[in-house]
Amino acid sequence: MANISHFDTDFVLDKFLSVFWEKGYGATTTKGLAKSAGISESSLFNSFRNKREIYIRILRRYSEKSIHVREQMEAEKSALAGIRNYWTSLAAMAKDPARNKGCLITNATVEQIDDPEVLQFLKSVHSDYDKAFQRTLNRAVAQGELKSDTDTKALSQYLSHSAQGLRVLSKISPDSKKINNIVNMTMSTMALYQT
Repeated sequence: MANISHFDTDFVLDKFLSVFWEKGYGATTTKGLAKSAGISESSLFNSFRNKREIYIRILRRYSEKSIHVREQMEAEKSALAGIRNYWTSLAAMAKDPARNKGCLITNATVEQIDDPEVLQFLKSVHSDYDKAFQRTLNRAVAQGELKSDTDTKALSQYLSHSAQGLRVLSKISPDSKKINNIVNMTMSTMALYQT
């Protein structure tokens, strides 16, 4: 087992992330976390205090690593192209057998551990997605891609929470046809608001 002063923190946190992503919070033990990273439990406790502290750190780490898809959506010159590309990327991830664990943030939301700090963090992540979609939709209105009377707040909530549903589905049934149907119907809904 690695000594506390000799392990690579990034490596260890990535191993911890994999365990929480696969098992969830409730089924994960500190013994299992330590074993996954090849460190002793005492090193784990000396470096990370407890399972809860590790979990919060892992959720933040996962969120920071996965934000690029949302950022790419917002960076696209055409707002609607950004939304289409976001859903194309989401569908590709949902169909990927290597990603059959779903989304860690979505999994954590479904598991709902009784912890105010975790709950507040999850709420903030979901709110950030709502806001990102709304900013992109507002830009689509400004660009003349969507009708001026589009309710961008309601539509952003629909897109954000449909994406969460797709992530849950990918965990239990990553069927390509079903995923494509969901993406196509989402884009059809968007088409109702196009100019």
